[in-house]
Amino acid sequence: MRRGGWHCVLILASLMLAACGARRGAIETLGDAAHWRLEGRLAVSDGHDSGSGTVTWEQEGAYFMIQLRAPISGQNWRLSGDGALCTLEGLRADPLTADSPEALLERELGWHLPVAALRDWLQGRPMNDDIRVIRDKSGQISGFSESGWAVSYRDFRAGRPTRISANKPPYQVRLAIKSWVVLP
Repeated sequence: MRRGGWHCVLILASLMLAACGARRGAIETLGDAAHWRLEGRLAVSDGHDSGSGTVTWEQEGAYFMIQLRAPISGQNWRLSGDGALCTLEGLRADPLTADSPEALLERELGWHLPVAALRDWLQGRPMNDDIRVIRDKSGQISGFSESGWAVSYRDFRAGRPTRISANKPPYQVRLAIKSWVVLP
């Protein structure tokens, strides 16, 4: 793996979860909640290295803050942004900035990923309205493919996903969400 081992895989995952842009999908799960927080566990692999950690993501309108913690090494990373500027802290001594999480990911790790789509994927819907979704017997979305990624959901509670998997070889990301909170 280029430039930094498994901790870069965790940074990749936090960058993948960031979305500076506005929600575009029409399939509702969290309604129009503009301010929410989730907490969970994250496991990622790039085909060579893998890692896991805990993640906290808070979204308020266009502003987001993602905190990622690796339990064994004790390393912490924080990614935040507002749609115009994204900042990554904890990878190097000084904060790293770029216009978007996609730009940070490309510059720091050399990877091309659909970062903007992930805010929608995390909420249980594709980013684009014209994506064909697969539904389970109860009508709940169980998966779809978008931008070459296969996204699947194994569990929903109160209309919100709690187990999410996104795969595009060689990358694999799994998220188990412990709590969703819609904030005032």
